[in-house]
Amino acid sequence: MNMIWKLVLAALVFTLFLFMEILACVLFPGDGKDVNFFPLFLLLPAFLGPLPLILLRRFSSDDAFASSPRGRHWAEFGSSFFGSGLIGIPVLLYTTQTIQLGALLLSLGGLAVLMIAFGAWITIKIKTEGGDTLVMSKF
Repeated sequence: MNMIWKLVLAALVFTLFLFMEILACVLFPGDGKDVNFFPLFLLLPAFLGPLPLILLRRFSSDDAFASSPRGRHWAEFGSSFFGSGLIGIPVLLYTTQTIQLGALLLSLGGLAVLMIAFGAWITIKIKTEGGDTLVMSKF
């Protein structure tokens, strides 16, 4: 697949995610308000989640004989921390009655769009490379 189509599909998935988050704010207002902006707190861990792994990949060596990078476990921990916030923030906001059930479902639906697209990308990458698993260094 050409690089332009990969970029277009990635932009489409991200746009769907962002659109569902904005709809969660607009369609389900809070207590007497026109718009409830609290579901937008989900964007912070969505942007910061991949950052530790991107930084690790950027600043580690590409030597095939080198051991795993020194900060790999910390990068995985940081990404997992932000990733758990993607589910935890909307559930916490719903538990405290800050957002309605529809806003919770739209927020989690946007997350589902991201996860399904990422899972499809990994599956396609494994099938095209002919391996059984996708090693971290191939990202």
